[in-house]
Formats: sequence, C-alpha cells, structure tokens
Amino acid sequence: MNALHRDALVAACLLASVAGWVKPADASPVLDAAKLCRKALSTKGRTYADKRTRLLLNCVDKLLKCALRAEIEGENPGSCRSRAEDSCKRSVGPANDSGINRAVTAFDDKIFDACSDIGLATMLSTAAGGLWFGNDATCGMSASIPVLLDCLRGRLDVHIDATVGRTKPRAGLLLDNIGLGGNYPNLPRPPTITVTVTATAGVLNQPGVMGTISPAAGEAVKFLGDPMTVPCGGGMNGKLTITVGVGVACPPDLTMTPAQQVVIKEPYGPAEPAVFGPFLTDQAYCIERKDGGSCMDNVSGTIDVP
Repeated sequence: MNALHRDALVAACLLASVAGWVKPADASPVLDAAKLCRKALSTKGRTYADKRTRLLLNCVDKLLKCALRAEIEGENPGSCRSRAEDSCKRSVGPANDSGINRAVTAFDDKIFDACSDIGLATMLSTAAGGLWFGNDATCGMSASIPVLLDCLRGRLDVHIDATVGRTKPRAGLLLDNIGLGGNYPNLPRPPTITVTVTATAGVLNQPGVMGTISPAAGEAVKFLGDPMTVPCGGGMNGKLTITVGVGVACPPDLTMTPAQQVVIKEPYGPAEPAVFGPFLTDQAYCIERKDGGSCMDNVSGTIDVP
C-alpha cells in the first residue's frame, strides 16, 4: 500500500468514527437537582455528625477531668468545674449561638437550599427518581422539608449520642449536673432514684428515711430542691451544696476528703438536678443551704446500698 492509499484509509476510518459517535444529551435539570440534594444529605449529614460528636466529647472530657481530680486527689472541683461548665454552655448549650446550634443551623439551611428544587414530594417519593424517605416510619409523613430535616437530624442524634455514651459512659450524669442533660436524652444513664430536699418552717428536713437514702446497687441518686419550701431568703440567691463521698463530714472539708460535690440553685425543681453515682458501696452525704443571713443550715445522712 502506497502512502496515498494509506492516508486515504486513515481519513475514511476517522470519518466513519465521527459519523458513528453521537454526543450524549446533557443531564436533565431534574436529575441535576436530585443529585445535588442526595449529595448534600450525605456530606452535610456527615459533617453534622462529626461536629456533634466532637463537641460533646470535648465538653464531657473537661467535666470528667474535674470530677476525677476531686474523687481521686481530693481537689476542690469548684473552679475547674466552673470553667468546664462555661465551656460546655458555649459548645453544647441551648443558646442560639452555641457550637451545637450553629451546626444544627448549617445542616438545616444547606440541605434545604440543595433540596428545595426537587421539593418534598420527590424526597418522599418511592417511585422512580424519588429519594424514598416516604418509607421511613418515623419521618416519612413529614409535612415540609424543614420538618423532614428536623426529623432526620433527630434520628442521627440518637446514634451519635449513643456512640458518645459508649466512649464516655459518665457523659449523661455529668451533663445532668450542669443542667444540660435534658438536651441530650439519648445519652445512656444508669437507673436513678429521685430524692427531693424539703424544708419545714425554714429548716431543712432529712431526706429519705431518717436521713438514709437506699438506692439499689448500681443505681444513681438525683437530688432536687423543692421550689416551694426550700427557699426562705425572699430572693433568688438560694443554693444547696450537695456533697457525697466516703467519710464526708457536714459541712465537708474537700481539702481532706475526696468527694463529689454539686451546687443547685433557685428556682430549684427538675431543671436543676444534682446526680451522683451509680453506687456500689455505702457513702455519706451532706446538704448545705445558703439563702440569706438567716437561712443557713445543713443536714447529713447515709447513702445505704443493700
């Protein structure tokens, strides 16, 4: 074959190749929108899960450090716990600008922006092209995209918090003691009995039976202040300091005795708990009240584990 024939053959092959090739059509806007929504759900969900996990673990680690120093070394935990509590409120507290709520807002806003073009019906649809969230027994009846995202995020929270609880088993109790536990109900807690501290005619009553509180082995004890009878100073400055430990005197000397100590304040009630335990051995407790010049007293007793 001479050069002329060879060049002609190559040209013919190229022409045939071009003639047989058809440019694929661009993806439809509906497909592009569905892909954008799906990707946002995956990436923003992962980002939110990572952020929530880090914030909770960092907060609990600060609180746990304070508790261990008090329990093992006998250090007064007041200043350490105060710093940890301030940090936790900024990171996982209820304020709109806390770290956890900024993560919630980013999850909701970015996924809503990415999914608004395909709409709720397509997100719920189990037909071709749908994202099948309608099959979700919990979230499948959501009335709007924001409601659906709130539901899906709640499902994520259950798994995230369970993982945090396995990593830091005391997480739930530690957050309860700074008033943030109610925002994280999925953190595991031990079985708990509740003891309400009351007063009669301005004098604290001994809780339990003659001052003896009897949890079962492995149970924790939650102390609450009675908002009707414990206050007596006429303002909102009252507080109960509850200390639990082996050999605790009343009032306690934390420089000498390793102990757990939590302060609860007015207006008392379920939103202001002090949680201790779980208990496997007997320990002493002391409850001190400070509420104005004439309302300063204390009661003591035993946590008696059968």
